[in-house]
Amino acid sequence: MAREANLDDLARYLCPPTYSEEEKARSIFRWIADRIVYDVDGLRQDKLPSQQPEDVLRTRRAVCEGYARLYVALAERAGLQVAFISGRSSFNDSLPFKLPSNVAGHGWNAILLKGRWRLLDVTWAAGKVDGQAHFKKSFDDFWYLTSPEKFVFTHLPKDSKWQMLADPWDRQRFESTPQYTGEFFRFGMKPPDDLRQPVSVRPDTVLSFRAPEDVVALSELKDSGGKPLENRSFCQSPRGSLEVRVRCPQAGSYRLMLYGRRREAAWQGNLKTPQTYQGLVEIEVRAQAGVSRPFPKTFGSFQRGGAELLAPFDGRLPAKSRQRFRLRVPGAEDVAFFGGKDFLGKLQRKGALYEGTLTCPARGVPLQVCAKYPQESRYWGLVEYEME
Repeated sequence: MAREANLDDLARYLCPPTYSEEEKARSIFRWIADRIVYDVDGLRQDKLPSQQPEDVLRTRRAVCEGYARLYVALAERAGLQVAFISGRSSFNDSLPFKLPSNVAGHGWNAILLKGRWRLLDVTWAAGKVDGQAHFKKSFDDFWYLTSPEKFVFTHLPKDSKWQMLADPWDRQRFESTPQYTGEFFRFGMKPPDDLRQPVSVRPDTVLSFRAPEDVVALSELKDSGGKPLENRSFCQSPRGSLEVRVRCPQAGSYRLMLYGRRREAAWQGNLKTPQTYQGLVEIEVRAQAGVSRPFPKTFGSFQRGGAELLAPFDGRLPAKSRQRFRLRVPGAEDVAFFGGKDFLGKLQRKGALYEGTLTCPARGVPLQVCAKYPQESRYWGLVEYEME
């Protein structure tokens, strides 16, 4: 299009004289996030073309420097005061490929609106690089005029003045802080003040995060090579908090991933098209010793309904043994045991608490604890144990 052919014409098109400063800043931000594609191939092959604004506009491809410099060029032509900021990003190391040796750091912007400097990252607003190293366009408004108190968890500028904090972070604090995402803050969650990585974990370690009542989560533990370890973390979402337990199979370093989404009722899940969980935080954990026994398996309805397991936490139980089970299952009509497809009995209800003792099934028969709700006649799986 002719109006997008050069920087001057594009700035006039995006920022007509009738626009306020805020409208101009927003218009440029949205256009760049929508039109410019992150240059994954150029970055991986160490063959990045020029990141100057004119060249980015022509190719419609860039990495963070090109995104941020194009924002500066257009904003200045629109009469706005804007800055290019360079520094460190906590997510560079999380890309599914190794960055070239000559590529380091990250670039973003600050803009002066109504006499106040505000922070933004148009690169991160444009989309994400997935696990297969493909760029997926998906506009993320969180990175527009983000508060400095949240921005500092993911961006550390070379010049500390651009943190815009009364008590700026140093590099050590930044690097020891877990990798929180925009979704973590968008869900209204708050990082624990004293959580620093690597986190030393023991079999009884519980990591807790304050969360709004309508947020639920699940977790995943990965080894040092990035391989997911089945049933090695256990997450539950009682209203107002998220609680995560970890059992590392042996001593060493691991990555704990936490994912979240808005709460649904347990019976509202769509088994064919389940609602997507969003990444919330990645934490380095370190175990001094291994734990042989995994956690029980949980089902989606356990997370959706905010159920809470109190006992037992061992995912493998001795066959034919007597075990006492305790769960909180808000809104459930009853909670029952199933050995494979066989109904084995119900737990006793005391308010939202369900408890009971059961002789476990034979070896190899999975034991499921399931809940039924007044809105549906079927039982929904909560947790599953292996018999050994």
